[in-house]
Amino acid sequence: MKITNAVFLLAVHLKATAAFAYQLKYFDIRGAAETCRVIFALGEEDYMDLRYKINKETFQSPEFNAAKENGDLKLNLNRAPVLVTPDGKTIGQSKAIERYLARRFGLMGKTPEEEGMIDCIAEHCRDVKDAARQKGFSQFTRNKTDEEKAEARREWFENDMPTMLMKIEEAVKETSEAEGYSFGATTTYADVAIWALLRDCFPADLEDTTKASEKCVVLNAIADQIQSHPGVAKWLAERPDSSF
Repeated sequence: MKITNAVFLLAVHLKATAAFAYQLKYFDIRGAAETCRVIFALGEEDYMDLRYKINKETFQSPEFNAAKENGDLKLNLNRAPVLVTPDGKTIGQSKAIERYLARRFGLMGKTPEEEGMIDCIAEHCRDVKDAARQKGFSQFTRNKTDEEKAEARREWFENDMPTMLMKIEEAVKETSEAEGYSFGATTTYADVAIWALLRDCFPADLEDTTKASEKCVVLNAIADQIQSHPGVAKWLAERPDSSF
């Protein structure tokens, strides 16, 4: 169900306990909140997906500015996303929210040691994303010519990314106990991180990412397992369109 009002575009997943649902506040894009939304889908938990609209021409968001002014985002240094828990606690930082939700839904293992190993795999995935940004070929890169960005992009997808992914592939072989799972034989936060890396990148990068990961049989099986989960598949089919 989608509800629109003067402040937010709402994609709401609610039952009778609507007043006590989680609230995830972010822009009307996938961005830094999409992994949180997928974790909610895995956990089959009711929540309110509160979205600040963005003007596509100016990239400004009056709703976001209003949220900063009224103090909604103060605990996250006036940034989004934030998660408001059913008891009114506010959590900022996308990775902190992801890990909180992963623990909430049993996706972080059963012991501190298992949690550390699962988190390690997730951080490997973040290293790949960070390396891609540092390569500097996105449309937001300002200190390179189009030719320089095109060459950096080619190097990344043909050489750098495949090399990094194969290292993760070999590491995951040591922790996986069943096809489709990066740690043990149940779904974990690490599986979601792998899915996000391989399947939920920028639409313009999806074809090149797929080619860069084509030899990663283990990682692709994990991404497929997440994508085929009924709750996730439903979310992916119904989520709002977004270029980011």
